[in-house]
Amino acid sequence: MSNSEWDYYDGYSGWGEWVPRLPISTDPEDVTKLKHSAKSFLRPANELHGFLEAVAEKKGFAEQLKKAAELNQNKKVHDLIKSTGVVTDFATNMNPDGIRITFQPEAVDACFQITLSLCW
Repeated sequence: MSNSEWDYYDGYSGWGEWVPRLPISTDPEDVTKLKHSAKSFLRPANELHGFLEAVAEKKGFAEQLKKAAELNQNKKVHDLIKSTGVVTDFATNMNPDGIRITFQPEAVDACFQITLSLCW
């Protein structure tokens, strides 16, 4: 295998696509990617905290969210989530047992994913 073949390898992005990735570092002291991933995680984690506070503490919010989900009003569910300060892209999956929200990084190289599952 030539050096050019090691420059990039195909990696699964986690979002249904294969993308070029840098080679995995085997240097135990190289924490560049780990730090980048953690830094990218900070804003969505804060947004997630705000969403959870709204569900737990904001009068009527949990009821509105659950009712919209039960009526399959996906746009209203998304609008309610965004109203808590969430600006990171996310996807929702709702069923009779609860809601799952997956926060997706803006950049593929962010290399993180947050999935929150709440029961009704």
